[in-house]
Parts: sequence; C-alpha cells; structure tokens
Amino acid sequence: MPARAISEIFLVNGSAGDPVLFIDYPGKHNALLFDAGDNCRLDTKRLSDLEAIFVTHHHVDHFVGLDRIIRANLGEKKTLHLYGPPDTIEKVYSRLKGYDYPDFSFQQCRVKVHDVWPGKLRWAELHCRNPCPPPAVQERRWKGPVLYENKELRVETVPVDHTVPCLAYALVEKRGYHPDPAKLQEGVLKAGRWIGAVLDRLRAGESLKSTIEIAGGTYTLGALAEQYFTTTPGGRIAFVTDTAWSEQSRPGLTKLAHRAHRLYCDSFYAKGQERQAEKYRHMTATAAAELAREAKVEELILMHFAPRYAGKYDMLIEEARTVFPKVRAEW
Repeated sequence: MPARAISEIFLVNGSAGDPVLFIDYPGKHNALLFDAGDNCRLDTKRLSDLEAIFVTHHHVDHFVGLDRIIRANLGEKKTLHLYGPPDTIEKVYSRLKGYDYPDFSFQQCRVKVHDVWPGKLRWAELHCRNPCPPPAVQERRWKGPVLYENKELRVETVPVDHTVPCLAYALVEKRGYHPDPAKLQEGVLKAGRWIGAVLDRLRAGESLKSTIEIAGGTYTLGALAEQYFTTTPGGRIAFVTDTAWSEQSRPGLTKLAHRAHRLYCDSFYAKGQERQAEKYRHMTATAAAELAREAKVEELILMHFAPRYAGKYDMLIEEARTVFPKVRAEW
C-alpha cells in the first residue's frame, strides 16, 4: 500500500464535500493537493508545505480554495507548481492581479502555472507582487500522460468527459527507498531535512557503510535505512471526478487507474438518476464501481456525493458494492 511511505493522505472534506485530496510525504516541503476546492480544514502549515496542485477543472467547488493556498505560501521562498486544463494560466493570473501585495522582501513565492491542451503543454511563471506582471507564456509539444515528476513520484493525467474541459490524475510512487512514517514517529531522530539528504545518497547507490552527521551525531546509511526507511515496489493512486462514464472517457480512465492501490472516484448520482448523470456529465456509484472493476484496483473510495443524498450516503456505498466489493467513503 503506498500509504506506508505517505505520512498523510485524506479527503479534506470527506466524501460528501468538495473533492480535495491532500497527500504528504515526511521530511520535506513536498505535499500535493488534488483539486483546489474548499480547503478550510487544511491549516496554514499544511498549505505552506505544498509543492504542487493539480486542478481538474474550474467549477467553483474545485477552484474556490486557490486564494487560501496563495496566502499560505506568500512568505515561502519557493516555486509552487499548479496544473490544470486549458486557460488555467489566465484564470490564475486574473486572481493574482486582483490583489495588492505588501512590499515585503520575504514574499518570494512564485507560482508556475501549467495548461494541459490536446497535444501541447503551456506554462508561465507568475509573481505575487505589485504590479503582477502579465504571464510570459511558453509552450511545447506534449504527448502525455506524465505531467509532473520528482525523485519520489510522477503524476499522470488524461482528459475526461465533463461539461467543461476537465482532467483526471494518477499519482505513481516510484520504486525504491522511501521514508517510513511509522518508523520516523517511533525513532529518536525527528523528521527534518536530513531525510532528503539520506534519500539522495541511498537512491544513488552509495555504500551503506558510509556515514552522515545529523543533529550532532554520526550515523551509517545502513543504520538509517533500517531504522527510518522502507523499500516499496511503488504504488498508484487515481483521482477521478466530474466525468461521464462514456465511450469517450472509458479507455483513458481505465488505463489511468489500472491496478491502482486506491481509486478516489466521483459518485455524484445513484442508479436511477442516469438521465441527470448524462446531462451533467457525472458518474453514478455503479459507474464508479464499474471503473474500479475494469481497472482492477485494490480499493475504491467514493466521493463527491450530491447533496440530495444527505443522510442516505450508505445507499451509494451499497450500490457500488453490488459491482465491486471493496468500497468505502471518508467522513
């Protein structure tokens, strides 16, 4: 399960609220956020730890939390990466230029925004200062599906079938050494920047007998690897929301979620509301379960329940279980 290397992974608003997935790895400023809807349940510390945000589309329940993200990161000396469907650059720029920024030297955050278009990727670096300079947009050919990559993971994407341009995402954890949150919690050394330094040396194949100084002590890489790290075969987590389960979306979604350890999936409607699902381009709980079955995922987590089912969410879970047994929701 990829959660062994992940220190936190949860739906910020549970299955019934705006679909926002927070994922964090220990020891570095490297948290990821899938969708930028209501994130008031995330404190400033978690938001300022973000490395990248992956927006599915620009409907308000998937984009309204951008302001809190920017505010939490203003004082960070970093580049915050943000990805989304066509016109994301322009929409983020219109938000940033609407503010007056205090002229503080410590406010050095930059937002590198990326648009995903058919066959190409556009990007621009935006600065939070007065005046907010217009974006200098660059672009290149892009075949996909890999959109983002660092030493620990990559993020893949495919377009889906919604009423507006919309994307689905999958996080793919790389094989090899990863910090073990349970071991870190129990160990003498507290999580810190040393984790990244040790990981770099372990992944480079350095001798386990070599040493490193941490907090005034000297440790061998082998001892640290045994006491604070784990080796994993890698894992996949898919995030799918606001799409019809149609001939257009089916092949891409099935490939994106293939053998995922977890599939977080839109289940806005129950069986019997197929007409509404077709009109508004959402999934039913049954359709989410069909995707889980076809993609051979290990676990399905339903999300984005429509308000009409308040007090009856168990009905959606049971409906999905008639097609795919390992289903749950988060609260």
